[in-house]
Amino acid sequence: MRHALARRVVSGILAGDGFGQRAVTHALVASLSDRAECPDDLRRTLDGSADTIGSDSAAPYLGVLNQRPIPRDERDLCAQLAPTLIDHPSDTGLNLASLLSLVEVWPHVASDERPLLRLRFLNGLIARRSPAGSFVTRDTLCAWQRQLQTTAGDTPPTVATLQSLLDEPTAQGAYRRIAEHLGPSVDLKTLNHVLGALAIQVMLRFHDRDGTALQVLLGTVACEQLVAWMPPEHLAILTSQLAHQLWWCRHESSLPPVLVCIDPSSAPMVEAVTSGDVTLAQRAARVEARVSEQFWESAWRLVTASIKRQDDEWPSALRLVSAIAWRTGSQAVSPDDAAALAAVLAAYAHHRSASATTPR
Repeated sequence: MRHALARRVVSGILAGDGFGQRAVTHALVASLSDRAECPDDLRRTLDGSADTIGSDSAAPYLGVLNQRPIPRDERDLCAQLAPTLIDHPSDTGLNLASLLSLVEVWPHVASDERPLLRLRFLNGLIARRSPAGSFVTRDTLCAWQRQLQTTAGDTPPTVATLQSLLDEPTAQGAYRRIAEHLGPSVDLKTLNHVLGALAIQVMLRFHDRDGTALQVLLGTVACEQLVAWMPPEHLAILTSQLAHQLWWCRHESSLPPVLVCIDPSSAPMVEAVTSGDVTLAQRAARVEARVSEQFWESAWRLVTASIKRQDDEWPSALRLVSAIAWRTGSQAVSPDDAAALAAVLAAYAHHRSASATTPR
């Protein structure tokens, strides 16, 4: 990340007391602006939106964690904070995305700002709350691990081998599925990429009303990048906690299903998304995904328009398109990833339309 962009992120975070969704949005705005493929119109729009994001609030943290030495670099930062993330697992996806945001700007933070920025992170992390059952503690994971059969756990992670995680009726059963991949030679980057694909499947099949599946997706993207700095034993535990959050989202959060429409009609992706028809948007995105340039042109247009309108959902739209852009890299976009992006944006459009026509 360029220094000027990182400094803007730091200023936005230090303006508040916490470190959460707004801090992550600041970082994603800067990161997306820094991408070579970011269209000029979107880059200008992102630059103009930075002052509208605001900052996070959180109760001040009072404890020994803030008395530790200030980390020298990204690796020290991850080694110091990862155990605290594990011990405070409420919304693991947001915690991981927050840590990645902190890691990305850390080289650009002045020495006198580093204690303040770390304190903002701890404030947000310690104060964060999520529904009972949506997170799993280190102690519970240890208890479940002791009940596992003695196996190598070196099954290569693929969507086919991990799909059963979403179908397990119990949280412990879901842990057994992820544990099959957590052997000594585990490829944590690939494992998290596959978990991201499962989060995409949830967004394709259900309306992610509270953004939990999206938060898990962001967590998997963060893990893929944190592999470079975080000790693998810590990242493996956080991956297990993230998998639990995804399982809970699928089974316990009462997500309404996306109704399947057998209408074969089609439309350009921008038009389909704007109509608010989720299944039409999915079909359109799958068609445009065959030509990546066409798909991304539509995706950037939709996100740019959302930011310009200052939709309530524009930060979520930005998080989703950023996650899918990272997952895609220089490769062709996955049809499922493309369809999930279009489906979520179409759901936002439907919600805006319904809100506009509802008497107040």
